[in-house]
Amino acid sequence: MIKIKNLIRCDSCDRLINSNTIKVYDKHLKPGIQARLWECPHCNEKHTIVVMDKTSRRMMEENRKDRIKIGNLNKRYMALSKAGQQADHLLKQTDKLWERINKRTSDLDERSQKLKLEYEALT
Repeated sequence: MIKIKNLIRCDSCDRLINSNTIKVYDKHLKPGIQARLWECPHCNEKHTIVVMDKTSRRMMEENRKDRIKIGNLNKRYMALSKAGQQADHLLKQTDKLWERINKRTSDLDERSQKLKLEYEALT
C-alpha cells in the first residue's frame, strides 16, 4: 500500500483510491485479538492495516496517557515561564516521557508486525 496525498494504491489491482472513501473495519480473529482491515472498492481485495491483541491495546493506552501527561507538563511549563520561574525540570520530565513513548511505539510496531504476519499466514 502506497499513500500519496490522501491517495492509496491497492497492491492487488494497482488502482488509486481516495483514502476518504475507504471503509475501515475490525474483524475479531480470536478472543482478545482483532485485525483492522480495509477492502479495495475495485477488486474487493482485503488489506490488513494492523493486528492488535490485549498487550498492544494496553501499550496504546499507556502512550495516550503519557501524551496527556506531556500536555499537562507543557501547560505548567508555560505558566511557570510566564511567571519568571525556573521550569527546566519539567522539560526533562517531558523528554523522559517522549523517550518512553518512542520506545513503546517501536515495540508496538514490532509486535503488530509479528501479529500481522501470523494472521496473514492463516488466511
